[in-house]
Amino acid sequence: MSDTPPASILVLADRADRFFGAPEILAELLALEGINDVEPAPLESCDEQLLQGRSLVIVGPADPSPRVVELLLAHAEAGGGLICLAPGEAFAARLGLKPLMKGLRHPRVQLELAGFPEAGLPVRGWAQFYEGEGQVLGRLLDREGKPAGFPALLLREHGRGKIAVLAWDLGASIYLLRQGDPLLAGGRSSGFARMRPSDLFEGWQDAVDQGQPVADLHCHLLRELVHQVWPADSVLPWLWYFPAGARTMMLFSSDDDWSTREQFECLIESCRRHEARLTFYLVQKSVVDRAWMEELLGQGFDFSIHPDLPPPTGARWEERLAAHVREFRDRYGRGPGLSVRNHAIAWWGYVQGARLEAAQGFVCDNNCFSLLPQGRHYMAGAGLPLHFSDLNGQVLPVLQLPTQFSDETTLGGQGFPFSLNLTPEQGIELVMGLLRQNAAGAHSLLCANAHPVSFATYSAPLWEPVMEEARKEGILVWSVDQFCRFWQARRQVRLRPIPKGDGRLRLPRADFPGLEVMVPVEAVPSGAPERVVGVRSFRVFSLED
Repeated sequence: MSDTPPASILVLADRADRFFGAPEILAELLALEGINDVEPAPLESCDEQLLQGRSLVIVGPADPSPRVVELLLAHAEAGGGLICLAPGEAFAARLGLKPLMKGLRHPRVQLELAGFPEAGLPVRGWAQFYEGEGQVLGRLLDREGKPAGFPALLLREHGRGKIAVLAWDLGASIYLLRQGDPLLAGGRSSGFARMRPSDLFEGWQDAVDQGQPVADLHCHLLRELVHQVWPADSVLPWLWYFPAGARTMMLFSSDDDWSTREQFECLIESCRRHEARLTFYLVQKSVVDRAWMEELLGQGFDFSIHPDLPPPTGARWEERLAAHVREFRDRYGRGPGLSVRNHAIAWWGYVQGARLEAAQGFVCDNNCFSLLPQGRHYMAGAGLPLHFSDLNGQVLPVLQLPTQFSDETTLGGQGFPFSLNLTPEQGIELVMGLLRQNAAGAHSLLCANAHPVSFATYSAPLWEPVMEEARKEGILVWSVDQFCRFWQARRQVRLRPIPKGDGRLRLPRADFPGLEVMVPVEAVPSGAPERVVGVRSFRVFSLED
């Protein structure tokens, strides 16, 4: 029998015919928030033994059996936390709510919590109308922002514990915001010759949300609710999003696109001057040879592949990707990096590309460009990486890392119909403004792309000032692959609850430098730097200490 205590958080979900209905989906969202002491399980497996030793139970949309409902309520009665997403009518009634059998499709949620936009957050999917007593932490709006007259989020006391009830399926909404509309899979809403991820986002982004990482903010809401309902006798530490106290970051990448050596050198030298590093995605027959790659790897640059996948993309993606990986290994004596981006950001279907990339050993996909006319800036509502999932809720071992800005999608003068057509000065103001917004409270990041040929011919007046201003403001500019290594290490750290006022901190060590732990001040009143996130204060500890 194992001596390892059960995870303090139990996630239960009913998979029955529901998009993203697996319990692993909610576990992924908690991992994004640096909370890894989690066990996902099917709702039907819930019994007294499974609930024993849990501080918090999260229940996905369901109407559980009366036996399971009584077990969950007994857990809260005894002082445990309970979070319920869009409970069914019988479950809602036992929670003290009156379900009205009506609701809204694709509404908005206006939160009564610090750190969230006044316009609220968009929901993709259905939100249920409930009536009932409790502290209202969020209200439903229609898609145009008009009040619907019903709560979106209620906090209730139950015995010695607390219960939070959400009117919508938080997990499915986040994945739909990030991955787009599955009904558009295989379509061509953008009109490009090759399908791109942006084809999945036709009519998906509301204009008011274009500058907000709304999917990441939904995840931050889940983290806040964990603290809201956590048992009174302990607190839960969690891992900060960025290394070494950074408040935000810019991840940098570069699509080779058959650039010359001189064009590569122009971009590389600029990165060196501004203490920035990036990941190069190399085409077949790139000018980068083995000796030069080894030299640049030693300087902190990373290299992967930039596969060319013209139609029929779906039919030949696997074959072409495997061939490019083999050629890279043969030429450079090493495998490509952790991440990958396709030439012309080609895509097919909904998430099939992520499956094919996983089969070749990639752990991060960088293809989701914000692209007009489907969306601006945070088209996929996110900057932080999250694993892809199929509609059945099977989490895939490849991170979706959206890219917000690229040379050709940002600057004017190149004749691209999908460009924002900004001047360099306007681009600098926009990119730095979003980075500062993240540092101030949104706590997401930006990913940018600069082709060597574009940087050398027209985009240096945008990216050089951005790198310089970021350096002066302490905003790290890392390669995509370097951040992936950090993110992977972060997922491996499991933090257990700490009794309030204990003062004895037992933190694990980590192999990757810069990982930081956020401990609510109730557990450690003094002795470490303090950081305020939303309305909560935390002590900050390094796992290297």
